[in-house]
Amino acid sequence: MSVAALLLLLLMFVCADSHEDSPYLVHDPKSAEELSQAIDAAIMAVLSKPKWFTDLKNTHQYVQAHLVTTCSPSPSKWQWPDKAGATGLLKRVFDSNELKVAGVQWASQIADYVTNGQNPTGYWADYLQAIVAEFNAHYGTSVQIRRIYYPNSVEVGDRVADGTVDMSEPYYYLGGFHGGKPRIESLHFSCVTAGTAGIFIVKSDARIATLDALNSAIASGGNKKIGFIGQGNYDSVKDILDDTAVAVFETDGVVLANQVADGTLLAGYVSEGAPPDPTRFMEISTGIISPRVALFKKDVDTCSCPDNTNTNTNTGAAD
Repeated sequence: MSVAALLLLLLMFVCADSHEDSPYLVHDPKSAEELSQAIDAAIMAVLSKPKWFTDLKNTHQYVQAHLVTTCSPSPSKWQWPDKAGATGLLKRVFDSNELKVAGVQWASQIADYVTNGQNPTGYWADYLQAIVAEFNAHYGTSVQIRRIYYPNSVEVGDRVADGTVDMSEPYYYLGGFHGGKPRIESLHFSCVTAGTAGIFIVKSDARIATLDALNSAIASGGNKKIGFIGQGNYDSVKDILDDTAVAVFETDGVVLANQVADGTLLAGYVSEGAPPDPTRFMEISTGIISPRVALFKKDVDTCSCPDNTNTNTNTGAAD
């Protein structure tokens, strides 16, 4: 290898591992780093209020919600990025006066994103509204939530990842997947907003009272269909189900429950409140509490080396 080639290789190595002050590092123009910092600060401001979480949970009778945190709610410790020097998606939010939030339209006993998509009701809608209220209070802004809906959570992840939207709704499972990789590695994410304990429901006369009994019924029976409102719900519990189970997706929680009641589905997974007419069902605990988060784009910085090529990329420091 020539000396020139060795020098170029060394330069490319240095460029790929550059610190923020490198003259060759081009920061992601759609960086979510500052926006996610601001949202985390807002979440912590919300959760630091005495009984706020408990009151929200009780208001919507969301019995599965638990205060599970990855961040300590001490507002003074959380940094709000400077508004005047904002970059990336945070700057876009300030410039447009709107926060573009991706999600899927679904409805259950504790949330309704179907009846009025831009003004949904329920636990998660109130949660995000409280986050944005803290954001606006800190910055002296009037940023509005603009919800953008997609057919499924896979596309939500894609649009978050490419910066089409600013973030996802705050109810996404951290344990899900994106692009065939774990979300925890392929996307950036907020502080945990809540942990939810899901249950399976079966017909009250099904004589299936435990998870082992459910798996036996799946393995030996003709009906192997288990209903879920989304892919993330399925991903969070699929490893505890018999491997012959067939996942069926239905975004309307009422329809899903009715399909369990009429025998179309052997069981349904419920993580968002109680099923309608709960006396029709037997509840089976999963024993799993799943962290929920808002998803953000994972930054990709590029290297603008002296030979004017941009052949090297590295993931930014947002994660």
